[in-house]
Amino acid sequence: MYPWIDLVHKQLQDSFSQNRFHHAQLVHGLTGVGKSELVRNLSEDLLCINSTNMLSSCGQCKSCLLLRAQNHPDLLYLAGESSSIGVDEVRALNEFVFHSAQQGGNKVVVIEQIEKMTESAANALLKTLEEPAPKRYILMTCNDLSKVKATVLSRCNQVQVAILDKTVSQQWLDSKGITSQEFVWAERFCKQPLLLEAWANQGVISEVDELWKVAHDITSVVDINTLESTLSKDASLHAVFVRFLIEVFKQQLAAGQINFMQFHNCSKQMEKYMSDHHKILGINKTLSLSNLVFGIQRVLKQD
Repeated sequence: MYPWIDLVHKQLQDSFSQNRFHHAQLVHGLTGVGKSELVRNLSEDLLCINSTNMLSSCGQCKSCLLLRAQNHPDLLYLAGESSSIGVDEVRALNEFVFHSAQQGGNKVVVIEQIEKMTESAANALLKTLEEPAPKRYILMTCNDLSKVKATVLSRCNQVQVAILDKTVSQQWLDSKGITSQEFVWAERFCKQPLLLEAWANQGVISEVDELWKVAHDITSVVDINTLESTLSKDASLHAVFVRFLIEVFKQQLAAGQINFMQFHNCSKQMEKYMSDHHKILGINKTLSLSNLVFGIQRVLKQD
């Protein structure tokens, strides 16, 4: 387990041993901070046959071996990585929770990125959250709490995963051979070390660096095809590019290089770009990117 998660895990273990562990745990934090790792460990702890009062998996019982083989009948996994989580999936979840545990212990549901749940799906989940059955646990991850229905939030125990001391993550990155001193922008992601690790493993660090350069020279001629090719290397790069742009515009606003209306209009362009990419299937990526870049350039040229 990652060192910055240990304390959070220990706090949850304590609440379990004191019979205060909530049946619905909503783990939230930045992308790349390790929420999924924490949830995975909790699901193993809850399903372990030998984990009675300590919430700590043994790694050797039949249940743990089934988990290792990714074939545990009492674990249901839902994810909204590329699309939304729909009502049919939640109905299947409710059905899963209703039936008896095949291993005779707990049953666990893991929902990754619950903010991608449709409104009808969230409504279907409410009854299960309101009326928990014994030995049934729902573990959820979330990148953005503002996108989760208040009625869902109110029925969960919210657990934040965050890196308070960046030296901890920097030391961990160093141990993986990933230096955060090599690039100007890298320090900004020390609170998201798993994102940096993923970029390093996928070989897209140079692409992130290129996005940083384009963002800081956005008023120059931009080769849309090259930029689109760079962004296509990893799904996370669209949000990174927009993040770099926002930082540039904030700096320009503070320095008096652009006015508030220009900043506001650029922000609207970026919001539309990200919204379109999340909501429109089969989007024309070249046209969308052209609209973003040329739209920003038009705004910045206005007096």
